[in-house]
Amino acid sequence: MRTLLASAAVFMGLAAAAAACPTYSMQGATFAVTGQDLYSPNSYSVTAGGNNNLRNCGFNHPGYVISAPDFTFYTQGMAPYNRLEIEVTSQACDTVLLVNSANGSWFYDDDSNGNLRPAINLYGQSNISGRVDVWVGTYGTSLCPATLEMETWYN
Repeated sequence: MRTLLASAAVFMGLAAAAAACPTYSMQGATFAVTGQDLYSPNSYSVTAGGNNNLRNCGFNHPGYVISAPDFTFYTQGMAPYNRLEIEVTSQACDTVLLVNSANGSWFYDDDSNGNLRPAINLYGQSNISGRVDVWVGTYGTSLCPATLEMETWYN
């Protein structure tokens, strides 16, 4: 009986941990944007970080995020554009970027934009047309102010 109770407690603990992971079943700050709107870079202020360790959530990457996306973008009119560039800057900490694209694919980046700045380029209409969820996290456990920038490109 003890083994059964212990097993149930472990299972419930794992279920609770999974519930705290990033999920696209919730929405972040919601914006409806067109490809033309994003042809000039748009910036969005955010508090980077969270209490969910991505490694504990099945992602093979370091970083801490909140459960709900920081931002949920509903994109339309993307047909003339083939690339959506998403970048984060912060003067206060090392940020990471997690994106769930319009076709449900996950993308992660830490420092590819140099100087502790992440950047993700989504290519193709299936990735950029529709709902795009964005999490702005931190490499460590601290929270910090950051800026998300999004821009469309023809290539």
